[in-house]
Amino acid sequence: MSLRVQVIVIGLVISGCSASDSKSTDGSLCEGTSGTICRVAGTGQAGAIESATLATESPLYAPMDVAFFTDTDDFLIADWNNHKVRRVTDGVVETILGTAFLGDGDPDFQERESPGVDGTMVALNHPTSMEWNPVTEKWLLPSWHNHRLRQWSPESGLSLVVGADTDINDGNGANSGFAGDGGPAADALMSYPNSIAVHPETGDFWLLDQRNNRLRAITADFALIDTIAGGDEATLEGDGGPAAEGRFFFWVPEELQPEPSGAVEYDWSRNMLYIADTSNHCIRTIDLETGLIDTLPGTGVQTLPGGECASDALCYPRDVEIFDDHLYIADTNNNVIRRMDLVTGDMEVVVGRFESGPTEDNTPSLETPLNTPHGIDIAADGTLLVADTYNHQILKVVP
Repeated sequence: MSLRVQVIVIGLVISGCSASDSKSTDGSLCEGTSGTICRVAGTGQAGAIESATLATESPLYAPMDVAFFTDTDDFLIADWNNHKVRRVTDGVVETILGTAFLGDGDPDFQERESPGVDGTMVALNHPTSMEWNPVTEKWLLPSWHNHRLRQWSPESGLSLVVGADTDINDGNGANSGFAGDGGPAADALMSYPNSIAVHPETGDFWLLDQRNNRLRAITADFALIDTIAGGDEATLEGDGGPAAEGRFFFWVPEELQPEPSGAVEYDWSRNMLYIADTSNHCIRTIDLETGLIDTLPGTGVQTLPGGECASDALCYPRDVEIFDDHLYIADTNNNVIRRMDLVTGDMEVVVGRFESGPTEDNTPSLETPLNTPHGIDIAADGTLLVADTYNHQILKVVP
């Protein structure tokens, strides 16, 4: 089925910015002009210099995800190739997790014993995402290239390994693998964990285990981990049947180390999981009432004509977010952000123009190119953030 695409912006107002404009009170370059994009972090060029305190003057290097913290001017960035998690508050940026060097934890391994260690002492290797747990009031952070799960407390600033707390041989995530279902998360093996969705009442959560092509469920106290969908086969199978028989395509077997892919989102109102099944170019659903897995109708069949993405279908989608009755999709290789009405099934483009390139501040959202956007997040008021990954910046779309 092809996508029903409308290239429109409905109910979106985008705060604009320009290098020649005066800075706003939050330290960004934003003017607040209706219908335009707004750069709120990164310079548009890859870099690692942290001497600048203003977010728009501090370089990022392939940011993979962005997540709102307390309000629209307070968010976290998975600064992937700088191996850091950074926080922007009122336009000022700081590192909360990560060091000047990549690695797997602090030198004395204090991070592996409760209550943990200061996050700025913890070396990371390609962090990909962050998810707030409102029950524990801590952030959950899949450590993609460390093959672990970390928890960070904003109150104490301490980081603690809570999943795959296994011995290491080389200080850099030596124990990639698959094991541990039916036991505590600390004893499990993971392989490139990439995305998390949290149940807001119980604190239990789902973790996308990318290289294992699995979706795993973990209790809020980390006492139990289990696979609920996926398996060794990298394929699309199981639609209409039990989730346990479903199969995903997050990891291309021929590739030694592909990019981060796959994402999971929980829809509280429908008790539904949405999964960006990246290399199948579609969005899968798991109905938690019935336990059935399916492909979301209308998300298209990508044919890759001539090896290029067809714009009438999703092409390597890498993130999904729910806002009211809408599903937002980072349609990564099409270089657009789409919005699907879950009631009508209609799809519309809200950012991007199906080509890659640098953005220009204060341009309308549908006239600006993106460059392989991997991550998105939406605030309670509808504000949209986009991790414009290979433009090395974070863009803001204001309702």
